[in-house]
Amino acid sequence: MEMCIYRNITIEDYHFLQFVLNWLAVFEIPLHTLGAYIVIWKTPKAMLPVKPSMLLLHFTCVWHDMCSCVLVVPFVIFPAGAGFSLGVLLKIGVTMPYIIYIGVTTTFLFAPAVVFFFEDRYNTLVRRDSDTRSRKMKRIIYFTVNYLFTFVALLPTLFNLPDQTDAKALTLRQFPCLPPDVLDTPGFYRVSDDITVLAISCMSVNFFGFVQVTFFFGATALRVFNMKTVSKRTSEIQKQLFKCLCLQVATPILIIFIPCSYVVVLSAMSYLDQAANNIVCILLTVYGAFSTISMLTVHKPYRLATLQLFRCRNSTAPTSLIVHSLS
Repeated sequence: MEMCIYRNITIEDYHFLQFVLNWLAVFEIPLHTLGAYIVIWKTPKAMLPVKPSMLLLHFTCVWHDMCSCVLVVPFVIFPAGAGFSLGVLLKIGVTMPYIIYIGVTTTFLFAPAVVFFFEDRYNTLVRRDSDTRSRKMKRIIYFTVNYLFTFVALLPTLFNLPDQTDAKALTLRQFPCLPPDVLDTPGFYRVSDDITVLAISCMSVNFFGFVQVTFFFGATALRVFNMKTVSKRTSEIQKQLFKCLCLQVATPILIIFIPCSYVVVLSAMSYLDQAANNIVCILLTVYGAFSTISMLTVHKPYRLATLQLFRCRNSTAPTSLIVHSLS
């Protein structure tokens, strides 16, 4: 049986959500710019092998945050698979099915970026043929398949869109606590009468990414913590770098996992609490910012470079040798 809670408080209002997300963009733009500058120009020689994967993850997070806070600005009723956009795309005339595709697929893109993050370490440390032409071609094909899967995952849902008049009436019957102004907002859209297909699309992307990350993480960890043919110093540097990389990625993953778990459980129960829904939207919008903050703090060279940039450390402090974690 559907349960519906709408308290008519500020945090439930879509104007409040739009205000918060727009101001988050104001904070995130300089933060992400700083992160990109530090990675591009201040990466020490010891960390050059991880620079490409670091940049891919960073710019994936940048695109997600800007898409969520500026282009889409989603007001989502998760249990109904419905909502509307408050962003620039709707204002310039982009229709809701395209906005939904852009917004959801942008969130999906985090999965292959994390896969590449760990696969890159696996390829460098575990594979003996990492520099061969055949290996490079296989990796190109492998990641092409990953990204193609990400880009087509939502299409089954969008190919079976319901009549929106009927969908709006169904939403009101299922969740009668929703005020009329929410359902009458221009651009209100429901992607399906039954969100099962949408849920399967989301879960398949997450599962596909999880399996790959688990394999690459496990294989790389076994290699890093059982190095026998390198010097003790090299072994320690690799261990420290791997720990920092894991900590950097763990922060946004946790921020995504907690609200997504809420969405899955309560959507399965057809339980609607719009205040909680808006909090989830905000949390899903800030994981990129936390990823950048994590990147700039857990890696000592980046941390020192950031502090020096703001004149918080003596300009002669060394930043180019050690890849230690937080000290």
